Amino acid sequence: MRRRLSVLLTTVILILFVAVGAGAQTEIGAAAQTEPLGGQPAPGVTQSAKDLDAQVAYQRAFEAVLWAMPASAIYRLRVGFLELPGMADNVILSYSGPLRTIQEAITPNQVTPYICATSDLRNGPVVLEVPAKTNKAVLYGQVVDAWQVTITGVGPVGEDKGAGGKYLFLPPAYRDPIPTGYFPTAFFSRSGRFHLATRRPPTPMPIAKR
Repeated sequence: MRRRLSVLLTTVILILFVAVGAGAQTEIGAAAQTEPLGGQPAPGVTQSAKDLDAQVAYQRAFEAVLWAMPASAIYRLRVGFLELPGMADNVILSYSGPLRTIQEAITPNQVTPYICATSDLRNGPVVLEVPAKTNKAVLYGQVVDAWQVTITGVGPVGEDKGAGGKYLFLPPAYRDPIPTGYFPTAFFSRSGRFHLATRRPPTPMPIAKR
């Protein structure tokens, strides 16, 4: 008798559990279904953009600008450098102070002076000699290609580790023996152009106090 009652109670509990669960799922499903089936907008809804084609064209144009910004910025930087008196490929340009908005650079900081240069490997290999850090100054920087993709770092973040050295940049078709005493860096861009940008914070660098 007790066994039958136990089985009966268990069956009733299971039935109630299934019924409650089904009801809850039905309520959740009904609450979640707020739009017509098939992905169509609900009746009376208006689109947020008055002209959807114009909005799509605007978004694609905006993405194109962001995509091309690294290349267009570095190209205009090179053009601006070469317009300065005495500037040419392989000539180092050192700013006397931090950049200002008048320079119209996109991503510089306004704390440390910059040292920049541009070069073209289509004329052959190029050697960049980086000085060792001293108790007065140290160079931190990188060499980038025409898309601002890093080729190598220089200074403490480069292969010289702040001790200084000669970086040898090789064009893609270079097949001759590589001399010793250099940091050889292969260059794979067909444009052949690369750009150097370094910062020269004082040494030791100031530590921010809280």
